[in-house]
Amino acid sequence: MDGKLTYIHKATDGHWMCLDEKGVFSQTQPKYFERITPDGVQPTIIYAGGGSPIAMNKDGNFYYCGGPNGDLHPAAKTLVRETPGKQQTVFAPTLESILNKLNDGITGLAAGPDGSLYTACWNSLLKVNMDGKVTVLAHPVAVPDCDEDPADHREVNRGIPLLRGIAVDSAGTVYLAATSCHCLLKITSDGKIKTILKAARPWSPTAAAVRNGNIYVLEYTNANGPATEGWLPRVREIGKNGKVKIIADLSSKK
Repeated sequence: MDGKLTYIHKATDGHWMCLDEKGVFSQTQPKYFERITPDGVQPTIIYAGGGSPIAMNKDGNFYYCGGPNGDLHPAAKTLVRETPGKQQTVFAPTLESILNKLNDGITGLAAGPDGSLYTACWNSLLKVNMDGKVTVLAHPVAVPDCDEDPADHREVNRGIPLLRGIAVDSAGTVYLAATSCHCLLKITSDGKIKTILKAARPWSPTAAAVRNGNIYVLEYTNANGPATEGWLPRVREIGKNGKVKIIADLSSKK
């Protein structure tokens, strides 16, 4: 790897992307999203140009936020399961009532090593088993060293970390991009919360990924405000040795 950046898809409305490592969707297109890798290419990349958080699970199905008929509904508090045959069914119907009680909504989605789904929310972390059982792992998510920066600059969002990005490693440890706190959180399987990376303003974490023991964090400038204030990206890596380095930076490119 020489650090060279290569564009694989250019768009102006990107929010989420997921990797279909086994290429289950390599010969088909999800109903509401876009496979951006060519036919048959594995691993397969599925892209969401806005809309909803997405995840590919080890059960071979694709998941997103949707309405009661399996339609795309970004603000929904329900998960939809889509098969490679493009059949959509509501998954874990109790999730909506639980989120309503928490006064929260889904902001991120990731598959766990055991086949369960983890949902990041504005101020909560939930786990959804494949039998539909929902467990609240953390609520509220307290960030004691939060560099508070309310989402959309709205006072009503003060005190809410906005967990926009989520990743889960092979041990079940969860990494959450607390966008409105300018930091990356680590939540262990026993519920302990720790800040493992801070971003100096104007940077703020918005997504995370884990690969071979390394943690990758996508950060944007002024991510808690409108696009006119910034939204220029970079990626930092937290190596196995704990060292942090920038591996990609597009903040100077317009």
